[in-house]
Amino acid sequence: MNSLDVDLLATEVIPRGDFDSRPKAPEYPHRESIQPTDTATIALEMVSEAAAAVRRLEEQSAEAVARARDLASSIVNKLESAEARAERAETAQRESEAEVQELSSALAEARADLDIARRELAEKDELLAATEERVRLTEAGARDAQQRAMEANAAIEQIVEAIRTQLPAREDLTALTPA
Repeated sequence: MNSLDVDLLATEVIPRGDFDSRPKAPEYPHRESIQPTDTATIALEMVSEAAAAVRRLEEQSAEAVARARDLASSIVNKLESAEARAERAETAQRESEAEVQELSSALAEARADLDIARRELAEKDELLAATEERVRLTEAGARDAQQRAMEANAAIEQIVEAIRTQLPAREDLTALTPA
C-alpha cells in the first residue's frame, strides 16, 4: 500500500462518517450540534493516527528505497569500474605474455646464432692456427733457403775466385797472342 492509497483511504473513511454517521470534519455545519460518541471519536483518532503512522512508514520506506537504489547504483558503478580495470589488466597480461613469447623466440634464435658463430669462430681459429703453422714453416723454409742461397753464393764466389787465380791475367794473354 503506498501513500496515495492511504491518503485516499483516510479521506474516504473520515468524511463519510461510517462510525455513527457523525463526521468530525467541519464541512457539515448543520451537524455541528450533534456530539459524536466517545467510541467513534476514539476510533477515528486511531484510524487517523494509524494513517499517519503508515504515511511515516511509507516515507521512511521510500527514503530507504532511495538510499538502497543509490547504494545499488554506486555498487554497480564500482563493479563496472572494477570490471573495466580487470579487462584492462587481462589485456595487458595477454600483451605481456605475447611479448614474453616473442622475446623467448628471439632469445632462442639469438642462442642458436651464437652457437653457430662460436662453431664458425672455432673453425676459423683452427684454420688460423693451421695457416700460422704453415707461415711459420714457410718462413723457416725461406730462412733455410736464404741460408743455402748465401752459402751457394759464397761457394760460387770461391769458385769464381779460384778460377780467376788459375787463369792467366789479360796482360799475360795479350803477350801470348800474335799480333
